[in-house]
Amino acid sequence: MGGLFFFDEVVSANDNKGKHYKCQVEVLDNSRIPEIRIGPVGAAYDGSIAEFNDLKQFDRFVEAINNLHERFSLIKH
Repeated sequence: MGGLFFFDEVVSANDNKGKHYKCQVEVLDNSRIPEIRIGPVGAAYDGSIAEFNDLKQFDRFVEAINNLHERFSLIKH
């Protein structure tokens, strides 16, 4: 069974040592398990996969993203 994707885009990344490159980020429901995948462009599943332990942990992650979004929305562009 495939996953239901909510976000699937190529973004900028760096290795904290000065090297900049592109990577793919995916946010999906993989058989009722929320996942975030970050890996090579076109193959995010070959990179790192974060699986949340339970819904409460996932809720805290979503809350943190929402708080960050709210903070950035206050910045005038």
